[in-house]
Amino acid sequence: MRYYILSIITLITTILLYLYGDREIALYFYSIPSDTTLKKFFHFMTRFGKSEWYLVPSFLLYLYFRKIENIKYAKMSLYIFITNVVAGIGVWFIKVPFGRARPKLYILDNIYGFQWFEFNHKLTSFPSGHTITAISSAFALGFLFPKYRYIFLIFGMIIAFSRVVGVNHYMSDIIFASFLGYFVALIIYKRFCR
Repeated sequence: MRYYILSIITLITTILLYLYGDREIALYFYSIPSDTTLKKFFHFMTRFGKSEWYLVPSFLLYLYFRKIENIKYAKMSLYIFITNVVAGIGVWFIKVPFGRARPKLYILDNIYGFQWFEFNHKLTSFPSGHTITAISSAFALGFLFPKYRYIFLIFGMIIAFSRVVGVNHYMSDIIFASFLGYFVALIIYKRFCR
C-alpha cells in the first residue's frame, strides 16, 4: 500500500512541478554565475552521477570475490552492478518516448515540454539519467550496509540536485528519476539478495 501512495505522491509532485515550478527553478539557477562556490561544488559533484563510477568497481569486485570464493560479497557486488545496468538501460525506455526538452532549450530558445520519441541529447531531459544512477546506487548500498544508509542517501541526493543547479535537468526530472531509482534498487534487492 505504501508503494502505491509513494507512486501517487511522486506523480502528482512531478506534474505540479512541470506545470508550476520547473521553469522558475531553472531560471533561478541559470541566473547564478558559474564561478560561484555553489556552482563549482555542484559541478564537481555531478560527475559522480555517471554510471562508470559504479559499474566498473562493482564488476571488478565481483570478479575478485568470485576468485577468492567469497560468495556473499560477490553477490553484493553483482547486485550493485545489475542495479546500475537495469537503471541505466531502463531510463532510456522513458527518456526517448517522452523526448522532453532540457532547461537550456527553454531558457535560450523558449522550447518547453515534450517532443515525443526523440534521441537528441537536448530532448532527453525526463527523467534524469545521472539521478537514477546516483539514487539507485545510494539505495542499493543502503540496503547492503544499513548502518551507513543515510550517508549514501545524502550523497545520492546531492548528485541528483546537482543536475538542477547545473541547469541540466528540471526539478521534476530528478524527482521522478529518484522514485525510479528507489524502486529499481528495491525490486532487485528483494529478488536477488534475499
